[in-house]
Amino acid sequence: MAPIRQEVLVNDPHSYRQPGSRLPPKDQLVMGVHAVREILLHAPDRLIAVYAEEPKKGGRKSELLELCEKKGIRVSYASFDSLTRMTGSDSHQSVAAHVKGRHFLDVKEFLDQVEDRESSLVLMADQIFDPQNFGTLIRSAECMGADAIVWSKNRGADITPAAAKASCGAAEILPLIRIANLAEAAREFQEAGYEVVASLLDSESQNAYSFQFAQKTLLIVGSEGEGIQPLIRKRADRSIFIPMKGKIQSLNVAQAAALLMGLYQRQQAL
Repeated sequence: MAPIRQEVLVNDPHSYRQPGSRLPPKDQLVMGVHAVREILLHAPDRLIAVYAEEPKKGGRKSELLELCEKKGIRVSYASFDSLTRMTGSDSHQSVAAHVKGRHFLDVKEFLDQVEDRESSLVLMADQIFDPQNFGTLIRSAECMGADAIVWSKNRGADITPAAAKASCGAAEILPLIRIANLAEAAREFQEAGYEVVASLLDSESQNAYSFQFAQKTLLIVGSEGEGIQPLIRKRADRSIFIPMKGKIQSLNVAQAAALLMGLYQRQQAL
């Protein structure tokens, strides 16, 4: 399907950042080459349209646009500024996509799916307000073999175009559990046989490098500023910390989560 050579209007119905307009319920905007490419490869049926900056005259068409044509996905050309207005960001890498919304699981639905597994790792993100951090956290969870990520729809970032781009497509692959009450979710995981482990720096926390994970683990991480809410801390069975050897005394939440998930996977492999 050949690209449509037309400018995307500022009041395009898909441009939900514009006053008075929004996407249809549950639909999403995804931006960035990697994020759009992952949807094309893993869930092309979710793609409604792709918007891209038109190649310069005589320039070679990008691999992404060629893949769109191959899969019959409609492509409309837009200026860089129009894509910025559409996504609410200038880091869209000259491409955005209108996609059908992801299905968010609830805890019971997820637990039913993994009931027969001997081991399972789930990441819970509490009070991660920065979309970049949240997207990178999703990417870390997918790369390190987590079965899902859980977060609150009330306290933290959501799957925005910026978060989806930062996830490099992981937000389109990893099972997503978006709920209201994280403390209640932690209780449900415990009743299903998961040990709840909170990443905390306090006197009762155990050294990550000598920590023995349970086969079924719910790992909770919080932001550097806000941390983990007290109510959720109380729900944890144990807590864990990463000892710092350098002069900087803390890691980014996504880095810390990746390290902890890697330690869990290493134990499972032994």
